[in-house]
Amino acid sequence: MIASIKISLPQDQEIKKMLKAKMIEYEKRVIRLKKRSRLSNPDFAYNSLPGYKALIVRRLYYSKEVQTDQLARELREEFGRLDADLFNKAVRVIADYCKTGGKHVKKAADSHDV
Repeated sequence: MIASIKISLPQDQEIKKMLKAKMIEYEKRVIRLKKRSRLSNPDFAYNSLPGYKALIVRRLYYSKEVQTDQLARELREEFGRLDADLFNKAVRVIADYCKTGGKHVKKAADSHDV
């Protein structure tokens, strides 16, 4: 089951800058996944923890908010599948970055996704 929450872009400029840096970092991870992918469509690399994080942050950064269940439906339509556990984990990570600047995000969990 997909977590249905609304994540809003924080007003804090430091957190906004950090989110932009995380978006770039996640995109780089997805690029590495695409290079290693044996799938016929390398865009399926977005069906991964770093891919979901990148997509959530990108939407958040450019649209100012993300309704997670709506984004999950869109991704399922675009890619034909969605890993609910990974998507929910990505939602929790990004929501924490928005609320606390990432204070509750475990570094080990964030680094093993590529």
